[in-house]
Parts: sequence; C-alpha cells; structure tokens
Amino acid sequence: MKNQPHPLRWRGRVVLTLIFLCSLSIVSRLFFLQVISADELTNRAEKQYQQKITSTGSRGNLYFADGSLLVGNQTVYRIFAEPALFDTTPEEIAEQLAEILVTDSELFETASSGARLDQSEQLITELTEKLRADNRTWIGLKEKISETTKQEIERKKISGIGFDQYEVRYYPEASMAAQLTGFIGKTEDGEDIGYFGLEGALEKELQPQNSQRQVIRDALGGKLFSGKEEFVSLNGRDITTTIDRDIQKILERELLTGILKYEARGGEAIAYEPKTGKIIGLAAAPTFDQARFYQFEPEVYKNPALTEQYEPGSTFKILTVAAGLDTNAIKPDTKCDTCEGPRQFGTFTIRTWNDTYYPDTTMSEALAHSDNTAMIFIAEKLGHETFREYLQKFGIGRELGIDLQGDRNTPFPDSWRPVETATRSFGQGITVSSLQLIRAVGAVANDGVLLQPQIISSVFDPVTTQTHEVESLAKERVLQEETAVTLQEMLTYAAERGEAQWTYSQKIPVAGKTGTSQVAEEGGYKEEATITSFIGFSPPHNPDFLLFVKLQEPQSSPWAAETAAPLWFRIAEQISLSLRQ
Repeated sequence: MKNQPHPLRWRGRVVLTLIFLCSLSIVSRLFFLQVISADELTNRAEKQYQQKITSTGSRGNLYFADGSLLVGNQTVYRIFAEPALFDTTPEEIAEQLAEILVTDSELFETASSGARLDQSEQLITELTEKLRADNRTWIGLKEKISETTKQEIERKKISGIGFDQYEVRYYPEASMAAQLTGFIGKTEDGEDIGYFGLEGALEKELQPQNSQRQVIRDALGGKLFSGKEEFVSLNGRDITTTIDRDIQKILERELLTGILKYEARGGEAIAYEPKTGKIIGLAAAPTFDQARFYQFEPEVYKNPALTEQYEPGSTFKILTVAAGLDTNAIKPDTKCDTCEGPRQFGTFTIRTWNDTYYPDTTMSEALAHSDNTAMIFIAEKLGHETFREYLQKFGIGRELGIDLQGDRNTPFPDSWRPVETATRSFGQGITVSSLQLIRAVGAVANDGVLLQPQIISSVFDPVTTQTHEVESLAKERVLQEETAVTLQEMLTYAAERGEAQWTYSQKIPVAGKTGTSQVAEEGGYKEEATITSFIGFSPPHNPDFLLFVKLQEPQSSPWAAETAAPLWFRIAEQISLSLRQ
C-alpha cells in the first residue's frame, strides 16, 4: 500500500498534463495564425473590412469651332432584375415593364396601331423568358433606358427591378459630320473605344480615366474612414474642332441635293481656309448615323476624302502649270507649238477631252480650255525629274499629318516613262486623296506656302483646367509668291472663260478649275463612268475659303462643267454669305 501514489498527487499530474497540452495547442494555433497564415488572414480581413470603389470619368466632348456641342455624353440606364426579391410572377412583371418599355423603342412612334400591339406582345414574351431564367441572381433586361422611362418604371414600385447608370455618346446634331467624328464601339473585353475619325485618332485624349478609392468599414458595414486614393480621377480631354457649324450644314445639305439632282453614286464637299490650313467643313456621302453605326455597311465608316484614292483629272493641271511657271519653263502667254492635234507615244494616242485643238494656244487659254496637249507640252519642258519633284513638294502621296484615323502615305509612281509623264500632266495615271489635292491647291491660294491641314482648334485639359490652342502647323514654301499670284490670275481667267463659264457666279469672284476623270478599275477604266470635280477659292487673292466638290459617277452628265461646277458655285455663294454674317 505504501508504493501506491496518493490520489490527489495523481490527479494533479493529470491536470498539469492537460494544462500543458492545452497551452501547447494554443501556442501552436497562435503560431499558425500569426506566422504561417498571417498573409492569408490579413487579406481576408482586408476583403471583409476594406472596399475598393471604382469610378470612371466622362469621355471628352467634341465641339464645333464656335463652342457649340458636336458630340457629347448622355446619361442612360440599364434595367435589371433580381429574382430573389420578386413578390409576384415573372409574367406579371413582364407585362408591367413592357407597357412602358415598348414606348422607348425607336420604331414605336412611326409604327401603326397593329404594329405597336405586335411590338408589345413580342416584348412581353422576351421579358418573360428572361425573368424565368433558373439559378440566376441578376438578369439584364434592357440597355439605354432614358431618364423618363426609368422614372415611370420606378413609380410602379416593382420589387426586384433595379437600374444601373452609365453614359453613351450623344449627338445633338444627329448624324452631322459622321466621317469626321467617328463613333464609339466595343473592344473584345466590352470596353468603350473610339473608331474612325476623331474618336479613333484621339482615343488617348478623349478616353476617361478610372479612379479607385479604398473605404474602411466596420463589422456592420458602416464607413469608418477613406484610405488614400490610388489613382487620380480624370475626365477625357475636350476637343474643339475647326469645323464651322453653319458651313457644315450647308455642305451636307447641298451635297445631298446635288447627288440626287445629278444622280451620283456619292460625293464629297470640303471647305478649307488656305491662310490657316483649317478644315472648316467636310461632308461625304453616303454617310451613316454614329449612334446606330451597326445598322450601316462598314465601307461608309471611312472618310473618303482621306482614305479613297482617285485619279483627279483636270484639277491636277493646276499643279502642272504651277511647276512650269515656277521654273520659268512657261509664262502665261507662252504659246504651245505641239497643240495642233493628238499626241502619239508609241501605240498610245492622247487626245483632248473634246477632241478639239488650238494651235499656238497660250498657257492661260490652255488652262481655261483644259487642254491635255498643252499640259504635255509643259511636262516635256520641265522634264520628268523636275515634274516629279514638284509633285512631291506639293505633298502628293504624302500623309497629311492630320488628327483623323486613316491618315497615311499613299502610292506615288516609280516609273516615269514619256507616256506616263504625259498622262500625269493632266491628272490621269496618278492617284491622290481629296485632302492631298486640297493641301496642294491650297498652297497656290496661300501665295505659295503649303500648310498642314488642321482639324483641331484647341484642347481643354480637365486636370490643369487649361485650354491649349493649336497653332497653324508645318509651313513649307513650295512656290515663289510671284508664281502663285500669277497662277491665281490664270485660274480666275479659267473660271470665267473655261468650259464651266455658263455657271460662273456673278455674286462672288472665283479662281478655280474643273476636273473630269475616268474611274480606274483593275485592268483599265470603267466604261461610261466618270468622277467630276471642281476646286476653287474666293476671292482669287487672299482668299477666305477654298472649296472642293466631287461627284462619283453622276448619271445626268459625265462632265464636271455640268455637274460638279454648278454645285460648287451654289455652295460657294452660301459659304461666302455665311462668312460675312
């Protein structure tokens, strides 16, 4: 009995052992939590008590030159459903929503009573199918709901129906200047991004920035304090363009009228300030609606004045004569001694546009008559190397450096055999864009100084609240001033006495030239299809504006004198009046 441990002593040892084991377990657990799992637990705590709130600024606006809005932003709503909160059936909710949402349809106002009923029934069916979706906690129902529609739905107090607010592009002038502005589409990730025109070229300027703010909350979700902001909130920069709102309206209205009158496939009308390089209006047709771009063929998204190459025809003769005058190869009264008939180059015979010839014609008369043989005469006096150098000085084939998506270098011919030089002297066998031609002829109007075309007038930075004016860009003298003034007088004579003299305006003085060219296609030219154009400026010296009009394949007449020229003068008179007001 003496060798048996006392019961109290045995029990004490057991208690001590248990205490030790418990202490060891606690220490081990604390070590695990505080050392091994410290990072994971810290992240869990941060997720529980810290909330990151992300907000996005507004995309930058586009303005006309006078500060009126060209493209802005509009608040709209996305309507959604949370089925767990429904207190009635999906069918009943669908009927309540459809009664209001159907009136938000673009086609509702113009639809007949029968069509409206069909739209309503179709919408009820679509909404019911969405609202019946199984195992969905959130269901998107309709995009781009207006504020008015949202308020009407809210008044019905439908449980489980909510709204998300966001912005879309807003076009107060409808589809005006569509090829200039471009539009907003989506990336593969569903993010907004600008395509074409200014929206595409200035995406980095216009796009809004995100800001992210960290908020600390208590166990009940109440806000304790805000942490440090990680990014600066920033709206996109606002862009003021060089586009004159009134002139843009004139161009779009009259171009459409002209296309219908002369039965053309399409056309362009561009107004330009030769003294500053500013594009003050640019219209192209066919066009599209930026807000509904997806309803149109992608071909119309591009700005044809920038991206479409064509053979300019007789408007190009302005550059040939300019090079001849500037090198003293010709003077206005120089007589052509090779203009008595067609010119032969191997198997190629080159004629005048009307197969009429003027032996010993002067250069001033030749420009007025649009004489192809006289242009060949000038090119031969220049030599193909000098002629080529002048065309490159005028920027033919060279990118414009303008803030529009699609600007790039364009093909410039390598081969300059005698027949090729001959045809290029009167604008065939060489391609340009409309804006390249405008830049080149603009140098003639600007007393020999070539300017980089400009579409942006100023940029407003919301961070600094500063407005940065865009000065006239890259200047390059390509002609002597005396040459330019002489050519201005010759173009005045051409406008008054040329083939389009019947349409010459008595209201404004003009220097200008018609152009009729064949439509190039693979392997040759389209039969009985022409591109007609007129380019000119007013007044002839120190002009206020330069205007270019082009019609694609007019059916009423194949000649510029009967299509593009009368349209040009009709537009020019209105622009002149608008600038004087």
